[in-house]
Amino acid sequence: MRRTSFIIFVIILGLLLAALSKAQPESVAVVEIHGGIDEGKVYLVKKGLSIVNGGVLILVIDSYGGYVKSMDEIISLLKTCQCRTIAFLPPGSKAVSAATGVALAASKLYVGDGAVIGACKPTPSNDKTEAYMISRFTGLLEEKKVQKPDLLARELVVENKAFTAREALDLGLADARAGSLGEVLRAEGLEGLPISYFRDDLVSEALSLLIDPGIALLLAVLGVLLLALEFHVTGFQGWGVIGGALVLTALYTFNLIGINLYAFLLVSLGVVLILLELFKPGIQVFGLSGGLLVGIGIAVEYYTQPYHVLSSFTVTALVLLGLIGVFIALIIYKASQTLRMKTLSLEEKLIGKTGYAKTGITPGKRGVVYVEGEDWTAESDDEIREGQRIIVEAVRGLILKVRPAESK
Repeated sequence: MRRTSFIIFVIILGLLLAALSKAQPESVAVVEIHGGIDEGKVYLVKKGLSIVNGGVLILVIDSYGGYVKSMDEIISLLKTCQCRTIAFLPPGSKAVSAATGVALAASKLYVGDGAVIGACKPTPSNDKTEAYMISRFTGLLEEKKVQKPDLLARELVVENKAFTAREALDLGLADARAGSLGEVLRAEGLEGLPISYFRDDLVSEALSLLIDPGIALLLAVLGVLLLALEFHVTGFQGWGVIGGALVLTALYTFNLIGINLYAFLLVSLGVVLILLELFKPGIQVFGLSGGLLVGIGIAVEYYTQPYHVLSSFTVTALVLLGLIGVFIALIIYKASQTLRMKTLSLEEKLIGKTGYAKTGITPGKRGVVYVEGEDWTAESDDEIREGQRIIVEAVRGLILKVRPAESK
């Protein structure tokens, strides 16, 4: 009897636990990936995953691409999370270059009418980068069980093909069509569940800027200028500490994205020329050449990022940082001009100046004169009365040799 009662108790307890488990709503996080694929988007995906807890992560994608490293980080997050992952390209949106990798990494991909996916050719193109991207996309396509994944990956990367929503569905790149996020939620049985939305915020924008190559190079320039301001102009005022922090931040960024040594050397040479112009002005070619090299270096660094796309926010930040750099450079220039002003010696300052005798002066006996706002001990070969106007003829140490102003 007791055994039967225990079995019944265990069964009832199991049913209650199952019911409670079923009653727990599935957590859903929607991460909007608009703009570049960069560290800011990696941060947003991590933030979304942190609240999913085995639920569902939906990526709403509309992007021209971004950094390969950031794409790889997001792919790794999607492949290792203990949750369902869904990508959605809204009607009229796109997933280009690095964004294509993110979209294909999700367990399921929904596309809207007018959406486009593909065009993954690296720029600049080289065999090493293309080989890596072909392998990366082949692996993603194999998991989606598309036919001839290696050939399709080659079309995406080498031939730079892009596919419409219908073509993506026919090829197996996409799993289903959806006209809105609501349709995706209904198709996945998630309608009515609480949803947490994650969009670009201050932190994600800051992370996006820190890994931006142009921003990093300008931070390095500002850091060097502040160091110069500290050591050449102001003495210790803390500017050097800020400058050092900016340089370290830039070097850290270079390590994250893989520094292009050529671009860095161009910018470094440009900074040297600009500093030469500031400290030794007069040959404007140095300053112009330095500014040109900095611009070329930044352009080269952008060009060597295969899938990077400039956003309006990045352009604004580049302009602001450039203006700050010009402002600091002007301060250094003006300060350098001041420092180069010739400091007059005592002789240059006093010889030829006029004053008056505060005491009488006779040959062989010194007195006191007032010249240039100060009292001086003076001597003279002539007799000088108290109050008489005098002219300084020579300076011997701190003793002035004077003569009466009316004498020749």
